[in-house]
Amino acid sequence: MTGPRRLPAGGRIDRSRTLAFRFDGRRYTGHPGDTLASALLANGVRLVARSFKYHRPRGVMAAGAEEPNALVLLEPGPFAEPNLRATEIELYDGLNTESVNRWPSLRFDLGAATGLVSGLFVAGFYYKTFMWPPSWWNRVYAPAIRRMAGLARAPREPDPENYEHRHAHCDVLVVGGGPAGIAAAHAAAAAGARVVLADERPHPGGSLLDGPERVGDEDGAAWAERMLAGTSALLLPRTTVFGYYDHNFVALAERLTEGLPPSERAGRPRQRIWHVRARRVVLATGAHERPLVFPGNDRPGVMLARSVTAYIHRYAVPFPRWG
Repeated sequence: MTGPRRLPAGGRIDRSRTLAFRFDGRRYTGHPGDTLASALLANGVRLVARSFKYHRPRGVMAAGAEEPNALVLLEPGPFAEPNLRATEIELYDGLNTESVNRWPSLRFDLGAATGLVSGLFVAGFYYKTFMWPPSWWNRVYAPAIRRMAGLARAPREPDPENYEHRHAHCDVLVVGGGPAGIAAAHAAAAAGARVVLADERPHPGGSLLDGPERVGDEDGAAWAERMLAGTSALLLPRTTVFGYYDHNFVALAERLTEGLPPSERAGRPRQRIWHVRARRVVLATGAHERPLVFPGNDRPGVMLARSVTAYIHRYAVPFPRWG
């Protein structure tokens, strides 16, 4: 068991290997199959970020792309990627991340003092403030506001990695690798169509991997694996569809080196942009749970119910019992 809050059994992680990573300079451990968020939760880390304006404490709230709080800087230096969601960062050995939007540290953030005078910092206050003297705007006001309200800083060094693009045609493009997307891709391929299945996660299956779901009498994850093994569809994991244009012209971004340390990326393109022209497009992107609205719903320890299930069943991390 790695981490004080890891369940002794269960999950879809590889417990035979231990990975070391750093968050804000502190060393932690996790397993292959973890995300940065699940590994931090397994190590009992509750504070992962600060809010944009008042610098209120923020914890992990979700388990996927819908995460609003846990934004981090990945790999400070030339390989830096700012403002990534910790729930989407695959853990690898030597991973180095930093929290953002805090000074001088995440736990002791002087920016949190703005919450004591929040009545003075209402929405749009900056349009009526900092107007005099005009010469102070570029030298004093703007730098201070950017430091207080900014997120991670973009890297100054040239990007050492390379990228590529590819064009493709298909009969059916399925967007989303959950149970509906897998079923659609399998049916279309069985009918003789040329099929492309794109999913943003490393392993297709969607909700079937996050809980004890079953398809008929079969385990949901086993069903997904069997269906994918029995189809001729081109599978594109770690691929985000970001544009849907006229005449079924679709743009996709495939992340080719995600989950690899910088030392193993040499000679490999970082990302590949796909331009796909499809006869038919099936949108099977699923849905995100909406949070309830109540006082303090932004505090560490408040989590979406579906995400609690995902952390328990996928990562063997129990619900964080925090106040």
